[in-house]
Amino acid sequence: MELFIQFTLFVHVFAGGLALLSGIVAILSKKGQNIHIKSGRIYYWSMMTVIITAVIVSTFRENAFLQSIAVFSFYLAFTGKRLLRYKKAISPKPIDWIISSIALVVAIGMLSAAINIMIQYGFAGEAPVLLIFGFFLFSMCFQDLIKMKRKKFVKNAWLFDHIGRMSGSFIATTTAFIVVNFSMTPAWVLWLLPTAIGTPLIFMVSAKWKRKIGTY
Repeated sequence: MELFIQFTLFVHVFAGGLALLSGIVAILSKKGQNIHIKSGRIYYWSMMTVIITAVIVSTFRENAFLQSIAVFSFYLAFTGKRLLRYKKAISPKPIDWIISSIALVVAIGMLSAAINIMIQYGFAGEAPVLLIFGFFLFSMCFQDLIKMKRKKFVKNAWLFDHIGRMSGSFIATTTAFIVVNFSMTPAWVLWLLPTAIGTPLIFMVSAKWKRKIGTY
């Protein structure tokens, strides 16, 4: 079994490196161009491999924290790609309802775990990461479920959401790279640093595109 885990970790690391490289290419290339589309596909499937292997390893090692982070990363990448289907109308499929509902439950679990840790130990350990990521995941799931129910179409909204979700998943990949290769105290700073830097950049890029093409 340990040999299987080691092999899974190897695949995880390889896919993670590929996701980082292809993600950088997708971010730097012009949107809509062939290189952006192809690198984006490589990035997406690399991320799926990273997430699946992360779930396998964290399950065997009974690490609920890493499982929840894997779900968070998966939701960003999965919905980031699915949003491309909403260019002309919001037309959710059963899989969209299922994934968003499951992720919402996971988000509630993350927030509950964070609150429980803070009650016992204060703002320490895994609490900050679970609280911040859980809040983001809950917000995304709740908003997605509302959008799917109302089916209110807003021109170009898919693009801004696509940028936010895929960029967010890239931040998650970068976070994993930093956490594995660097260390500091408290550890949660490394977990949240890429998010603290990347989130404002995502808003800036989205604002730029909104000024360029508009939202209506």
